[in-house]
Amino acid sequence: MNFFAELKRRNVIRVGIAYVMVAWLIMQFADVVLNNIEAPGWVFQVIMLVLAIGLPLVLVFAWAFEMTPDGIKKEKDIDRSQSIAPRTGKKLNNTILVLMALAIAYLLFDKFSAPAQRGTDHFSQQASSQTSGANEKSALSPVEAQGSNEANSAISRQSIAVLPFDNRSNLEEDEFFVEGMHDDLLTNLAKIGSLKVISRTSVARYKDTGSSIPEIAKELGVATIMEGAVQRAGNTVRINVQLIDAQTDEHLWAEIFDRELTTENLFAIQTEISKKIASALKAKLSPDEQQRVDARPTENLAAYSAYLRGRQLITRRTAETVDQALLEFQRAVQLDPQFALAWAGIAEAAQLSLWVSDMNRPEALQLSQEAVEKALAINDRLGEVQLARAMLIQLQRGDDEEREAAFKLAIELSPGHAQAWERYSDFVSNFPKRLDEALELAKKAAELDPLSPSIQNQVIDVLFQLGDFQEAEQRLYRLIEQDPDFAASYKLMADIKREIGQFDQAIRFFHKAQSLDPGNINFVMREIWPQMDIGNTAELDALLARMEVMDPDSSTLSFMEIWINIYKGTLDAAMEAARLFDQKTGYRPGGKWPQMLPSALMSDQTVFRALAEELLPAYFDSETFQAGLEDRPWMGCNIAWALAHTGDEALGSDLVRQTIKYFQENIPVFAESYALNVCFLMLNQPERVLTLIENKVKSGKVAGWWITFKHPAYELLQYDPRFIAAQSQLQSMIASQRENLQQLSLEGE
Repeated sequence: MNFFAELKRRNVIRVGIAYVMVAWLIMQFADVVLNNIEAPGWVFQVIMLVLAIGLPLVLVFAWAFEMTPDGIKKEKDIDRSQSIAPRTGKKLNNTILVLMALAIAYLLFDKFSAPAQRGTDHFSQQASSQTSGANEKSALSPVEAQGSNEANSAISRQSIAVLPFDNRSNLEEDEFFVEGMHDDLLTNLAKIGSLKVISRTSVARYKDTGSSIPEIAKELGVATIMEGAVQRAGNTVRINVQLIDAQTDEHLWAEIFDRELTTENLFAIQTEISKKIASALKAKLSPDEQQRVDARPTENLAAYSAYLRGRQLITRRTAETVDQALLEFQRAVQLDPQFALAWAGIAEAAQLSLWVSDMNRPEALQLSQEAVEKALAINDRLGEVQLARAMLIQLQRGDDEEREAAFKLAIELSPGHAQAWERYSDFVSNFPKRLDEALELAKKAAELDPLSPSIQNQVIDVLFQLGDFQEAEQRLYRLIEQDPDFAASYKLMADIKREIGQFDQAIRFFHKAQSLDPGNINFVMREIWPQMDIGNTAELDALLARMEVMDPDSSTLSFMEIWINIYKGTLDAAMEAARLFDQKTGYRPGGKWPQMLPSALMSDQTVFRALAEELLPAYFDSETFQAGLEDRPWMGCNIAWALAHTGDEALGSDLVRQTIKYFQENIPVFAESYALNVCFLMLNQPERVLTLIENKVKSGKVAGWWITFKHPAYELLQYDPRFIAAQSQLQSMIASQRENLQQLSLEGE
């Protein structure tokens, strides 16, 4: 008798099969129970180890012993003619069939049970049980379907939203770690060009929501959803993930990772998850993408944890959180000086501080430059690093071509990085001729992060610049209703209200923005504009005093002193403030630009011409007029006036014609703005200018009226009855708004 036949006769094979099936069922049951009671990962590992050790012991026992009517006896002591092994084998066969039925029933239940919903599946039961009633958050819908044809196009099968991971340890200090793991996975997936990956800001809205998987997928415009949970216990981490087809609600892939808590293991898990998602969605990775996905940013766990905290803080975009984020990034590079992403984080925080905090410009630029240089030296193939470089060039008022190349490289390296598309859109929007392109770039960002209020603001801001005030205002009202705590939306609404002549409402919206983010010096600064429009001279000094308390060395303070002195008509003081601004910014390229503002309004155009020749030389040769207009079209008429009044009448007249033609052919939406009035006055066409002014006053779109009428060209109209009547009507309008604002102030609104 051969060995296999003997194994069969002694029921060793049957016992082994039965044991394996029982062990499998025990493991499935244990997984559910241990997940629900939040047992540490090592408990499940111990159960697996015990079951694994038990298998050879059971097989040895089945070989050496046999069940008999008289109890268990050694197999060698039993007369084979008296053996009941055949009857025992039949019982084992029946047992195996029962176990198979149980296993099949479990698998069918797992596959065809009710659709998993966020808050009801085993990854999120704990989170949903802690949210009820008023504390439950509803996911927000995008303000609009994004892109030119996104609403009607089919959803790509290679699209995914990774929902926020559940913190299974239930410890508050682990929340940053869990959020960071989620954020890092999104960053990794964003490097894969063939995937559409919804960014963190949008998916974060679905934390603790009761929306179903199909509902979430429809709102975000994706075909697949990933859920996950992270549990950190001591020096171990357990990560559960499952990939779900949103249309069928079927699991495409699921896995549990139990590993020692090291950076090597964490990055290995993220890389494995990223590749399995790409494989499941049939996304191809180029060799360069493969290398970027495999890369490990640091080997220092403490540095990585500090970086994760910084990333979570900086997304909130308030003065306090940006300052805290900077400290975390600085702590990360102290722990690991070769951590390129942390250096990029320092640069981003320093750059944001200029707008939301009180860091002065020279300090912010120096800190940003040092951080960008170190990040580039460590790894210049990171989208985040190239984005930080692009923003630095912008702040330094550097070469536009170099800046645009950096934006494009950032997108090439991280095509799913929504913020890179947003910032690129903001850069392109500086060129009036490219506003349509800027809108498409903003919509691309919104496609990747449809619920981000910052990105929605960028879409709305470009619509605003295109002159579509009604659409911009309507979208912004809906956005504020959906996300009432995002301060920047109120600032943008204030800008729109100012542009359509509702100065009192603009001031109220600035006050709301300041109440939500009281440390933001930019919000205080921008309130100065409608206060000048509405004629609240006394309020201007109070706002400057507030800015000085917030940051006495701020270059922004000097910048606003330029405008306030222009408003008051003290042009010499405005020039002095402009020179101080240049000094405070470290005499960097572009620091002299503010000096052009007051000098353009002086009767003597000599100073203005000298500055213009230095900063915009293309405007002083008819062969290069086009280049000057492409760069700064708004300066065309002012420079033409300066040329005509400093001995170059013929060149000035030529520039007038070229400027009008450029506006009409390239940016017709601005052809009826104040920008061309000086040109028309030089052509002795006052009727056209007066009609435009009357229409502006009638519509209320008179923002900046006080500086427009200060230009010496308007002296040609000062005695015209129509001009006097328009000014009188304008003063009546703003007086009414001043009265309304005072009444609202008395009522405490």
